[in-house]
Amino acid sequence: MKKILVIGSNGLLGQSLVKRFNSGFDVYGCSIEHENYTNFLLGENYFKLDITSRTDVKNFFLSIQPDVVINAAAYTNVDKCEEDRDTCWAVNARSLENIVEACKVFLPILVHISTDYIFDGKNAPYKENDIPNPHGFYGKSKLAAEKVVKESILEYIIIRTQILYGAGENVKNNFVLWVLDKLKSNQKIHVVNDQIGNPTYVDDVSETIYKLLGLNEYGIFHISGSEECNRYEFAKKIADVFDLEGSLIDETTTSELKQKAPRPMNSTFILDKLFNKIDWLPNDVLTGLNKMKKQLEENEY
Repeated sequence: MKKILVIGSNGLLGQSLVKRFNSGFDVYGCSIEHENYTNFLLGENYFKLDITSRTDVKNFFLSIQPDVVINAAAYTNVDKCEEDRDTCWAVNARSLENIVEACKVFLPILVHISTDYIFDGKNAPYKENDIPNPHGFYGKSKLAAEKVVKESILEYIIIRTQILYGAGENVKNNFVLWVLDKLKSNQKIHVVNDQIGNPTYVDDVSETIYKLLGLNEYGIFHISGSEECNRYEFAKKIADVFDLEGSLIDETTTSELKQKAPRPMNSTFILDKLFNKIDWLPNDVLTGLNKMKKQLEENEY
């Protein structure tokens, strides 16, 4: 039975990956936290790991020797990345050097999760071979990680995704959870109408990775929801699906909001390569949100 190691298994995508690969694979997980948020699945196969420590990564990888390593760990607070650049670079970029170095001994397939923020947002929609031009430090750190993976001797899959949403145990707030929290508390929110992307249901990313590995397809792939919208439109759809008060959502612009980190204004993806390889596309916004709603109701997160 193949061993799958999910780095960042406590995160939103990490939990989704553990669930998707739980049947038919020997799944291991690791995160920075002592506690295992997927205890009902991983059990004793969960380990605390600091991926910024080269020695810890090397020793841990040698003890497990997985056939596939999926790196879903990242420092994703783009505004804090501008302020705490050392931590951002250590977690998002230098850790990949540690992972790749540790993998040289037993040569697993490496799956690495990247982002639309490697693009400047001026020439959307983007395909996989378009030239990156990140403006923010988060995007620069993620592009540096891609370079480490591409220059390694490993078979690899680089997954670029965006506006990831879904439900999980103790996960950090994603855009949907933030909107739900505010609207359920009857609080007004200001959401930009000039940042356009493809909201992506987290289980669709896990499913895509599962399919690509099953077909031995390697390289760079753009994975996102199949529908584009701006953040304001997305927030209104969240309110509709969850039967919340949409009038609490006010439109604003990026310049008015004055976020610390620069964002790509339009980072939508072209999904032709993905469809041609696996003959499948992720969900549109309403379908993804309804799946998340059902998941929240059933699991009571």
